[in-house]
Amino acid sequence: MTSSSSTPRGHHFFIRSRRRAVALVGVGSLVLALSAAASAQANLTGSTFEGGDGNLVVNTTGNTDWTNAPSRVTGIDKFADKTDDAFGQGTKEDNAAVTVVDGSIPPNKNDLTRFYTANETLATIGASGNTGDIMLYLAWERLVNIGNANLDFEVNQAKTTGWTPSTVGPVTINRTAGDLLVTYDFGGSGTPTLGLNTWVTSATGTTADCFSANSLPCWGKHKDLNGTNSEGAVNTGTVAEPIARGNLSVGLFGEAAIDLTAAGVFEAGTCKAFGSIFVKSRSSSSFTAELKDFISPQGIDLANCSSSTVTTPKLADGTTTVPSTGVAVGSTVKDSAVVTASPASVIPTGSVAFSICKFAVGTTSLCDGTTNVGTSVGTTNIPSNNASNPVTVVSPGYTVSDVGRYCWRAVYSGDTAKGIPSSSDSRATECFVVNPVAASGTTAQKWLPNDSGTISASAGGDLAGSATFTLHPSGDCTGTSVYSESVPVAGASPQTVSTSNTTVVVTASGSYSWKLAYSSTNANQTGFAATCKEATALTINNTLP
Repeated sequence: MTSSSSTPRGHHFFIRSRRRAVALVGVGSLVLALSAAASAQANLTGSTFEGGDGNLVVNTTGNTDWTNAPSRVTGIDKFADKTDDAFGQGTKEDNAAVTVVDGSIPPNKNDLTRFYTANETLATIGASGNTGDIMLYLAWERLVNIGNANLDFEVNQAKTTGWTPSTVGPVTINRTAGDLLVTYDFGGSGTPTLGLNTWVTSATGTTADCFSANSLPCWGKHKDLNGTNSEGAVNTGTVAEPIARGNLSVGLFGEAAIDLTAAGVFEAGTCKAFGSIFVKSRSSSSFTAELKDFISPQGIDLANCSSSTVTTPKLADGTTTVPSTGVAVGSTVKDSAVVTASPASVIPTGSVAFSICKFAVGTTSLCDGTTNVGTSVGTTNIPSNNASNPVTVVSPGYTVSDVGRYCWRAVYSGDTAKGIPSSSDSRATECFVVNPVAASGTTAQKWLPNDSGTISASAGGDLAGSATFTLHPSGDCTGTSVYSESVPVAGASPQTVSTSNTTVVVTASGSYSWKLAYSSTNANQTGFAATCKEATALTINNTLP
């Protein structure tokens, strides 16, 4: 939950309370002199994290603490005095359906202000006796030291949608079988007691597996964590708060480090991935006590398996890589995603969602899914019978209709049932250029055959009659004619007349010939019968360069 730097009217009590809890940075040297940390070194096998010294800074060179915690995530309370939110009256740990209300935290109960979480996979041998142990680090801060502190960190595999720092009203926590509940109970002095419960459903257990509830789903049997797989501390003196700035007086800060592998959360050969965490306070040490304040969930990446997605733009066949010169407008392209799960024994399942973005040529933007979301091209499922790791998944086709620079994005869904986390690829190697299409021209010749003839007579006066032209598809006037036309002839000899063909079209090479006949209506002259007068060998070529 977020807090504001501005101070609304009527919140003076909040300011005084917070100042009692967090002093000015300027007295940091005095604070460090007075601090009585529980330990100055990391105690869990293989880990360099100082999770049991009750402060936020590194005490031993080479170690880590909250100032340099690996993959640190911060959650901040709404923190607005009497309007702070909390779970509604009567909410218990086994309730997934909860109600968020405003202004219901009694002053003598834990009023949380922020929490931290971090995690890492050890490169050295951990408490499990092997390399690769997965460590979870937790920390909380509260407004007032009321002595005891009873808190629970809920670590979910799936995020709860619609739950934000401003949410008020009904919320259903998105719980999955195997989700974790880390209990943190501090009696006001000494070392906190840490425990672990897992979420049980009808698919994974019976009511006999429930810790306190009488029906499923429920939190399962409680497991006490010990000094071998965990450590924790609450500050016994004023300590510096270098992240939020300021100082924290006695009892306002608590932390824990847990080897989840040694605690049995992550088992060899089984994938599990957690993506969300939040903290909440109980009204007493009893597991069935009412829940009070909380800080809304933050996303985390906590898994013993991993996945990677590497994609390559392809042509329409889905196998040929788009050339470095790009493709032409109107081309169909696809994206090929290679999904790899780790360890190698894990078989990827799930699906890959593909999107594409269009940019101007010469730009460097990427289809990152946030600033540039692009167009959804579709989702391709990994075949249910897949037995390969890695596995290649190809997108549906996408036709590029404009020039530009195009970039793909591929997002692998992961598989929450198997515990395989998601992954994606939207690197610059996902981009390619679409070029304009070069114009071209072709010809298709069409011939309209026409003929002309000259009629003459040596005597007898003017010509009178008609000339008949006949076109044959041969070189010797044989075969059925394809065109015939009669043209009037009149006037002094000689007379030249022509055909006016507009309907017969020749589009292919071949030989053609004409016959000419003349019929005279002048009694002093005679006509002549149809005679083969001429031939043409026609060659049509439409393919010259």
